[in-house]
Order: sequence, then C-alpha cells, then structure tokens
Amino acid sequence: MSNSNQIATPSFTAYLDWNIFNKIEKLGELQDPELKTYGLIKELIVNKKLTIPYSNAHISDLARGYLKNPEFANKHLQTITLLTGNLCMVQYWGIPKVKWHYRDPQEFLDSTLDESNAMAKSFSELLYIDDEPFLNALWDVQKSLLRLQRLDDSFKDLYKTDPIFNSIFPRTKIEMNKLALCEDLFQFSSRIKTDYVLYKSFQKFLNQIRLKFPQHQKLLMKNQQIIGKPAYLTWDNMVDKAYEQTKVATKNAAYDRILGQFTSTDIKGYSADERFANMIDDGLHCFYAAHCDYFITIDKRCADKSKRTYQTLKIQCKVVSPEEFVTIL
Repeated sequence: MSNSNQIATPSFTAYLDWNIFNKIEKLGELQDPELKTYGLIKELIVNKKLTIPYSNAHISDLARGYLKNPEFANKHLQTITLLTGNLCMVQYWGIPKVKWHYRDPQEFLDSTLDESNAMAKSFSELLYIDDEPFLNALWDVQKSLLRLQRLDDSFKDLYKTDPIFNSIFPRTKIEMNKLALCEDLFQFSSRIKTDYVLYKSFQKFLNQIRLKFPQHQKLLMKNQQIIGKPAYLTWDNMVDKAYEQTKVATKNAAYDRILGQFTSTDIKGYSADERFANMIDDGLHCFYAAHCDYFITIDKRCADKSKRTYQTLKIQCKVVSPEEFVTIL
C-alpha cells in the first residue's frame, strides 16, 4: 500500500473503463465523430474540469497483458498518469471503505506482479511458510488426514451427469479422497481465470441447467442447506440464495453487495461474459465506478450489468457511453 496521504473524494468524477483509456491513448488514430468525442473528454480531464481516478481493476488488466509482453504496459502506464495524475481508488484488504489517494501506477503494477508470483501454485503449497518447519510439519499432518478421508462412492455419479466434471475433478475421480478434492477445487479456481475453453464449458453447463431448471425444481429443493424450502423457486432464487450462503464477507458491505449483485447477474445469464477474468474485472470496475458520478464505457455487457446492478441497489452513478456523456455535458 502506498504511504501517500488519503485525500477527500473529488466533487465531480467519472470512472473510465479500460477501453476509454485506450481510445484516448490512440486519439491520433481516430476519425470523426470518435475523434471529436474522445478529444472533448480528454480536454475536460486535462483542463481539470473532470476528475478521473484509476483502480486496481485497471492494474489487473495491465498485469495480464504484461505477463504476455512486458512492453505492453509502458504506454498504458503513461496514459494512466496523464489522465488521472496518479489519483488512485482502491479497496485494500481489511479496510472498511475505498481509499482515494495518490499512487504511482508503475509501482502498483510491480507490486501486483510480485504478489502474483508469490501465490501458491497448488493446494498443497497453500500454507507452506518459509523458515517455519514446525508449522509446515503440522500442515503435512493435516494433508495426511485429508488423504485418509475417503469420499462416498456416490460421488462418482457426478461424472455421469456432464463431461465438465471430468475437467473440474480429474484427480478426485482417481483417488477419491478429500485431499484430491481440495487440490482439484484449487486448480479449478485458478484455471478458470485463464482457460477459455474450460470457462466456456462451465458456462455452457450452467446455461443448460438454467434452461432445464423448471424440470429439476423438486430435485433441487431437496438441498436444504443451500436453498431452504421456498414456496416457489426460480433459477434466480437459487443463485441468490446460494450466493448468500457461500459468500466470503469483507469489512466493506458495499463491496460485497455490488460485486455479489454484478457476478450473480452474470451467472444468471444476463449479458454473460465469455471470460471469467473479464467478468471479475468488470465487476470491480462496476464497484469503483459506483463511487463516481459517471461510469463511461463502450463495453455493452459491462454496461448492461452495471446498470442493472445500480438500479437494483439504488446507486446514483450513471452508466453512459462516451457519446452520451458528451451529450449530457
């Protein structure tokens, strides 16, 4: 976290989706009417008539591109500094609200890449700590206990329902113990962020279940721990109730509400994104934009879900295209 002092929230702000930063960065390549639209937005920003922050969602976008090509980020970092003046808006871990402060985008990107490299690559590595042999020995014992806990044979019935479960639980299918189950779930949560084919297959499975949902209501209602006993159950009801039972709460209630509403809207099939990582980053953009007067984007899926999220939660931020924003001004 930066040592810079926190600042008061500016009075008139707009949050730019990453695609808007890109358009302004390539202003010299645009033709009218785009040139006029984005030129006016840049003019407002440069003349200090409009305050623009950047967030860790922008840095996350950059980090993915940087891993493919380190030269990818240099020009984008310069654009962030030019348009935001390094004004940064971030929900830091353990802090009860978003922090507005100044932070060098290059330093933020370097920190994000360092954290990514330090992340565990498997469930077995999750709690290993350097120079802590006693704690690591306890972790080895815990893993041994998980390995000894066998899964019921009925678990294998899962693989008959859809091929996707062979991709989600490959090790469990062979070993049939809780350690293998934990390893598979850890790998799935990592792979789905980058494996386009896996996410599309999982999304297709969810859509099939959603379409067939009326046929399976009686079966699903047996799952008391997740959905209880509603008098009438829809796919949306089930997603909402499952989310409420399984979400990991933060200290920021607004973060939980907005991210939860945005992601559940996607899972329900409304303007669903084709890539998991994009959906998560768009959810973060939606969350941060909620702290501004306007959210400017040309991503229709992100705009549609953000509008629905703000409408549901009664958030005043207006989701607009660049052309709509210029018209309003």
